Parts: sequence; structure tokens; C-alpha cells
Amino acid sequence: MRVDATRGPVRFLTIASFVTTVGSGLYLAGSMLFFTRVVGLSVSAVGSGLALATVAGILSGLPLGAVADRVGPRGLYVATQGVQATAMFLFPMTHSFAVFLTLVTVAAVGQRGAQAVGGALIARISEPGERTRVRSHLRAVTNLGMGIGAAAAGIALQLDSTTGYTLLILANGLSFLAAAGLLLKIPSVAPVPRPPGAPRMEAMRDRPYLALSLLCGVIGFQYDVVSLVLPLWLVSHTAAPRWWLSALLVVNTAVVVLFQVRATRWVRGPLPASTALRGAGFLALAGCTVLALATGTSAPVAATLLLVGVLLLSSGELGLAAGAFEISFTLAPEHAQGQYQGAFNLADGAVRAAAPIVLTTLCLQWGRPGWVALGLALALCGLATRPLTRWALRTRPLSAPEAPALVG
Repeated sequence: MRVDATRGPVRFLTIASFVTTVGSGLYLAGSMLFFTRVVGLSVSAVGSGLALATVAGILSGLPLGAVADRVGPRGLYVATQGVQATAMFLFPMTHSFAVFLTLVTVAAVGQRGAQAVGGALIARISEPGERTRVRSHLRAVTNLGMGIGAAAAGIALQLDSTTGYTLLILANGLSFLAAAGLLLKIPSVAPVPRPPGAPRMEAMRDRPYLALSLLCGVIGFQYDVVSLVLPLWLVSHTAAPRWWLSALLVVNTAVVVLFQVRATRWVRGPLPASTALRGAGFLALAGCTVLALATGTSAPVAATLLLVGVLLLSSGELGLAAGAFEISFTLAPEHAQGQYQGAFNLADGAVRAAAPIVLTTLCLQWGRPGWVALGLALALCGLATRPLTRWALRTRPLSAPEAPALVG
């Protein structure tokens, strides 16, 4: 960072993010088995509860981001960690769907709210020109943390015991408490006063900003291709060995961890961000096409094509993340960073919620034509970001952003 005062805060935020994502990796690897085998819920009940909680979480980001703009993001971000820790610690005492739904909703609100509030915190503790780089650094760190947590969870999964699954949930709760302690080391940051006459929920009136966040959400389907569709495609439609899936997921994680920060070097401003998004769309088209070709081939050929496809999609992820981060920060007014981060996540989350149905229909039911159709849709969305970005720039004053204010 160029400003000495921001080095400590960003360092503490980075460590806290790493700790929570290790815990999240533990949780995600074992939560379904915990809820079904320990709590005693059916798979359909867990699925419906998680879906309802996800909706509540998506809707919570905007109001919590707006609150962060008014009271300062540090304290509220700490609170979101405490909320998630509380839910984790209460899960082992849950034995009914109603209690499960309540707790999983509380956890989702804390998790989604943390995204918006965390974005506002990044905006206040880092220089305007460095926010995308900081956010990208955090993405690399959190991907590493998730991978470590998921790998460590393999011990509990192998033991296949009530105690093991319960410990995964409690360890996640402890990770949130540890993160809250680290975040308290970040000085409080003063909120930016709202200009006279500025509407309270101005982000929801910013049509070009919302349109761009929707497009980023659609292009973001490529995240779900790797995590959701690729495993099913490899197992049911290709001759590649099943163990190859683990290698492909490791490759995807490694690309993000090693190159996400480097991908921000040329993304300095909204128009370069739209260029990165356009490139992400074309890389997604190439990746989807290559993955489609893996069916009906020999095992070595299929494995090679799957690897090339994942490399293309992973490269697209780098540009997508860098472009989306830059758009979300630079087009948001300083006094409403939290609100705008919440609006961006709301639009993105609403689109991404449809990913399981859309992707399984296109890629698994339609096969090769569906893969190509998906790639073309992502490429077209990438192309559309440039005119939308120009529209956004025409609708707002371009003034120099204020420097972050750390108040101790």
C-alpha cells in the first residue's frame, strides 16, 4: 500500500479473512452431513432451508451496507462475525427444522451482510486506487483458506462420526470469534457525511450500476461451472478418471491464489474494468467450448480437454473478479460505499441464485449445444459491459475520491 497508515488495517483484515475462510472450508465440507446425520433433517429439508436462508441473506446486504455508511463499517463488520459465530455454536443443539431455519438464516444474514460491510471497510482503510488490488488480494487469500479448510475436513469425513461433524461446525464458530478479535485491532473509521439532498437508497436508483452488477452476475456463472457442473460433467459425460476432478479443482484454486492480484495491474478505472469483463466473457466462451468437446473422447483426451477448459475458465475468473471489484468501487460515491456494495451483491446474488437450474439444464441436459449457448451468453454479456460503463460514467460527476480517514 502507498499509505503507511493503511498497512496495519489491511494486514489484520487479510488475516481475519484467511481465518474465517479456513473455517468456512471446514463447514462447507461437512455441513450437509452434519445437518442430515447429526441434526436428523432430511436432505430436502436442508436444501429448502438453505435456499430460504440464501434469499434472506442476499436481501440483507443492502440495508446493512447502508447502516455501515452511517455508523462506520468496522464495528458492524465485527458484529457480523459475532452473529455467524453464535449460529455455529447453537447448531449442535438444534433438533427441529424451525430452529435450523432460524439459525441458518441468521448465519446467512451475517455472511451476506459481511460482504457489503467488508466492502465498505476496504473502501475506508485503503487508498481509492488500491481498493481493487486489496479486494483481489483478499480473494486469493480466501481461496487458499477455503482449500486448506476443505482438505482438513477430510479427516472428520473419513472418521464419519457425530463428534467429528460437530467439531467442524464448532471450529467454524471459533474462526469467526478469532476474526472478530483481529478486526478489533483495526482503528475505527469515520463515515463520510451524506451530501445534502442525496437520497437514502440511491444505489437502487442507479440503473447503470445495477445493470452492470447484473451482467457481472451472469458472467459469474463461470464460477459455478467449475464448482457445480464440472464434477457432474466429468463423472457422467466423459471418460476422464474421477480422481482427475480433484486435480482440476486444485488447478482452479492455484490460478486464483497465484495470479488474482497480478490481474489487477491493468484494471485502473471503469473502462479498463469493462475491458477485463469483456475478456472474461470471451475466455468463458472458449472454456465452455473446450469442456463441451471432452465428451465422447478417450480418457487421456478428455482429461487434457478438461484441464485446458478449466485453465481458460480460471483465467476468465481473474479478469471477472478484477473488473467487478473495480466497477463496484469506482462507480460508487464515497458516502455510500456500503450501500452500493450491498446493491452490487444483491443484483449479483439474485442472478447467481439461478445458476444451479440454468447450468444443469444447459450443460447436463442439452450437452454440447448447451455448453456453447452458455459460452455465447457470457461472451455477449462481457461485450455489453463497455456501453453500460460509458452510460454509468455519463450519469455521475467525476470528482476526486476522499482519502480514507482512520480515527483511532
